[in-house]
Amino acid sequence: MEKISYVSLWVGKFSSIEELENYLLIGYTEDGDAIPSQFEKDFNVEYFDEDFSEAHYENDEVHKFSQLLESCSYNDVVIPNFVEKFGENLPTSANSMILLYDFEYNKSGTHDKTHPVKYVGSVRYE
Repeated sequence: MEKISYVSLWVGKFSSIEELENYLLIGYTEDGDAIPSQFEKDFNVEYFDEDFSEAHYENDEVHKFSQLLESCSYNDVVIPNFVEKFGENLPTSANSMILLYDFEYNKSGTHDKTHPVKYVGSVRYE
């Protein structure tokens, strides 16, 4: 759900950058209508602006939360805000992240299924 100055974060493990990209790939019908990505289907995300999103893959598994987010935009604000808000509940083992900016995810509509990524939470980035 759109919310200015908020960023939502998902982290997980993928075997390659191509696997992460395929998970996020939005398809199109012959008429030009969008076919939601597997990510959108898994988390019931109806729409997000791809221009305000980031996905990052590390070849090696990262065991410190802040390492995974070092390359993200606004990392000087995002990392401390996640640490302050979620503390010990932050994931400690992952190699991929998905960030949606100006978006605060509402997880109330999700199912308790296993997905390649786990929703961490949302924080302010500005």
